[in-house]
Amino acid sequence: MKLHPALLGLGLIVAAGLACNFSVGNVNSNSGGASNTSASNSSNASETAGGVRVEELYAAKSSDGDATTSFSPSDRTVYVIAKLSDAKAGTKVTFTWYGVDVEGHSKNSKVQDVEYTTGPGENKVSAHLTGPQDWPKGSYRVETEVNGKPDKSVEYTVE
Repeated sequence: MKLHPALLGLGLIVAAGLACNFSVGNVNSNSGGASNTSASNSSNASETAGGVRVEELYAAKSSDGDATTSFSPSDRTVYVIAKLSDAKAGTKVTFTWYGVDVEGHSKNSKVQDVEYTTGPGENKVSAHLTGPQDWPKGSYRVETEVNGKPDKSVEYTVE
């Protein structure tokens, strides 16, 4: 029996997502918390998320690294860092990884997601996804939700 290449590709990305070591954690605590000082930057999503929103979202090569939009296949761990406004304990942040246009895989395939609940004063959290082997070349996206409401997304490429 011969498998169709598209089915094989989809199976590989799902298997990679399930085999990945995915975790999130606090990378910085701000005891004073951040405050939302601009009403014009506030969205309906942040209002329904208890006033907390993602102020900044970026991909990096380490939990304390600088923002980047490009990784090599051998960069086995990809970090996404979210800086939150109006930090409150109990805020639920969900990070969802997608393979947008990845060689040999279906477009917009969900790779994995995880939910993290902040502690007191946490205004910066990170999530990372570690592949069991080199990442397939292509474009990827990570979407966030704050307290169940969609917020920012970030895209990066593996070249």
